[in-house]
Amino acid sequence: MTARFRVAAAAVGAVLLALTLLLTACGEDEPDLIRVQLDWTPNTNHTGLYVALAQGWYEDEGVEVEILPYSGANGDLLVAEGVADVAFSFATVVPFSRAQGLDVVSIAAVLQKSPTEIAVLEDGPIKRLRDMDGKLYAGWGLPYELPQWRTVIQADGGEGTAELVVLDTGAYDALLAGRVHAVEIFVTWEGIDWDRQGIKYRTWRHSDFGVPDRPAVLLVSSGETIDEKEDALIRFMRATLRGYEFAVEDPDEAGRLLIETAGEDAFPDPELVYASAQLLADDYYLAPDGRWGSQTLSQWSGYPGWLYENGLLTDENGDPLATEPDWSAHFDTEIIEAARE
Repeated sequence: MTARFRVAAAAVGAVLLALTLLLTACGEDEPDLIRVQLDWTPNTNHTGLYVALAQGWYEDEGVEVEILPYSGANGDLLVAEGVADVAFSFATVVPFSRAQGLDVVSIAAVLQKSPTEIAVLEDGPIKRLRDMDGKLYAGWGLPYELPQWRTVIQADGGEGTAELVVLDTGAYDALLAGRVHAVEIFVTWEGIDWDRQGIKYRTWRHSDFGVPDRPAVLLVSSGETIDEKEDALIRFMRATLRGYEFAVEDPDEAGRLLIETAGEDAFPDPELVYASAQLLADDYYLAPDGRWGSQTLSQWSGYPGWLYENGLLTDENGDPLATEPDWSAHFDTEIIEAARE
């Protein structure tokens, strides 16, 4: 080997070593990626997530958040299959997912009680729930809907014979047009919108008629993701917790940040966003312990227990569960408690 070749080889080696060290250093500084699946288009239930993004709190925690837009796919399934690390889900969905073998665990309660209520037009034929016997209810076709109707009607002295037509979001227009007799609305959204439009209606809460309340909207992950990304999930949750605490303390600014970060095109009526953000801050975000995200076994034994008692939970073969599930396995408090430290 000539001297010139040895010098050139040494120079190339030095460059390669420098590049290796640079790439290693960059890899160490790269933020952990957390993919979050939305349950619908951006809305006020997601406010804390978008506040934390806008404020740079995920970046402060060394976490990169990738928001996966809603596509109609089941968020629980996407989490179980590893497509998403975290998803927005519901206490009305997770028990069904787990009964059918999906690896999904709730890691925080976004809302502490259900924001949905039965709604009818004030000048319509339904004056109380037992009047719904033989009448038409527009909904989503979910497995718990008719059993809930049977329960609330019977609690009011009726037989529980309401009939269901599946119209999804078209249910609201159908009620206003008089084609159906009742729907279920989000009082934190449609209820506010109807009030602002001057629509006269009345509502009932399911929990006043024998159907247990539940911590409604959830953030879920999988057991596998919790094991493999525990530290990143804790840092993700720390920033998310800050986002929802901010939404409680300053709902107007939180609403503004939601609109700005998610995109103004998603919110043609900003005043509806501000009103919804205020109502959620006042009545839905915080648990009785005054904290966001808390979950308890008594909550998880209530509504999911009602689902089991009514034979609604089935396994992957479609057979009703023979034994009541361990509800403590449905939720994890360690992630959020570690985030509070």
